Amino acid sequence: MKRFLMCLAAAAFAFSAAAQEAQPVDSLSGEAADQQADNGVIGKYRRSSLYTVLMKHSAFKYGEAIDSAFMAMPTPDKFNCHDLAVKSFESSAVKQKKKGKYKEDVNARDIQSFILDADVARGMVSKWFNRCPETGVFDMKLIQERGNYDASQADINIADQSSRGRAMLADAGEELIGKTFLLVNDITFVDKGEKSAKAGGWLRALGAVAGAVTGDSSFSSMGDSAAKLVNEIDGFSVNITSYLYRLDWNDEVAGTFYVLYWNDPSNPDPARRMAYDTTNLFRLTYVGQTSTSAANLSSKSLSSKSKESQMLKVCTRAIDKSIVQLQRYFDEFKVNVPLYRINDDGTVDVQIGLKEGINARSQFDVLMPSETEDGRMVYEKVGRIQPVAGKIWDNRFGADEDAEALAADGGKAPAEDGDEAGDVTLTASTFKVLSGAHRIVPGCLVREVTIKRSK
Repeated sequence: MKRFLMCLAAAAFAFSAAAQEAQPVDSLSGEAADQQADNGVIGKYRRSSLYTVLMKHSAFKYGEAIDSAFMAMPTPDKFNCHDLAVKSFESSAVKQKKKGKYKEDVNARDIQSFILDADVARGMVSKWFNRCPETGVFDMKLIQERGNYDASQADINIADQSSRGRAMLADAGEELIGKTFLLVNDITFVDKGEKSAKAGGWLRALGAVAGAVTGDSSFSSMGDSAAKLVNEIDGFSVNITSYLYRLDWNDEVAGTFYVLYWNDPSNPDPARRMAYDTTNLFRLTYVGQTSTSAANLSSKSLSSKSKESQMLKVCTRAIDKSIVQLQRYFDEFKVNVPLYRINDDGTVDVQIGLKEGINARSQFDVLMPSETEDGRMVYEKVGRIQPVAGKIWDNRFGADEDAEALAADGGKAPAEDGDEAGDVTLTASTFKVLSGAHRIVPGCLVREVTIKRSK
């Protein structure tokens, strides 16, 4: 209750750039860095690929609303969208448990059934190689696009590879296909209306008792006012458990695929098509899971948004929080993000913020990507940076609308957990350089430092 009222009171870039002539952080002006950003260079960095799926609970309260909200969500912008046709499946859970948790074997069984029934692993590979369902032929267009390979690199004959072509295939496997993930989200609604009503009734009763004891009717009025305030909260939250899986793609799988199943457009082979359709080569590996929640604590007097809009905001933030936790605990799921701008005062800007879970204590390694002679990409750690308190971007979904409703806060909205405040008017977060200032240049990427998970 105390935390609830406190919340109420509070509410009232890119490896291609590495080839350019780069200047260090302590000599490049903000204007020059802005120009590089405007040239679109930062949009070319390699992202991991993500397929997001909802575990539906149609019979649970607001189950259909959560389903609708999920279908309207965009793919998180630090990932390439690798969605397949099926975006949801029904849970076999018949009763909602406290905090949205179920027996682990129920969810594990449902997810495994979905993965097999929907043939997810094969579907992911087919999407990577743009497989034609009629002829079964493959091409390298998507790999070329996401890996930023030039046409001559991607237009290779799989059966007769040059050394550079083999290196490109290995690089694509490690950097792209091997970083393809399935994220299954189990989202359930938590109704705070009942708690608010009980709290309101308790406050009214308390005011009445105080009035009777003291003879002062103002206590009763105060109780009514406090109860009305609590009951005005149009608040609810969702609990979410997210399960992360990775597509298995290694040298052995790649070798088998290229030798036995690759079906070249210039010479379609029905036998290879059939062999691909029946192979059990492709699999998903379970990485881990996390549970968290997200809340909508806006007052009716401050928000005129529809329930659908509010549900979309809360569910999107819940998934964003799950992704942050999974990235912190599992290195293979971490993403690299390019430097956005290098400032005159020696600080650097990166387009991440509260959505990515950063705060003034976060630390990020700075990586310099470079291409080897045979065309593979390698990354060297060249420095470390840390966010500047007060210059953290509030880029959470719907944060601009929150800021309008919280204009009394000067355009700043607190993070949901109250741990950090962000500024919605920014376009990036500012970081101070802890080490490697002379080596941090345009084209560098940043990645959050690993957080050891407590046992």
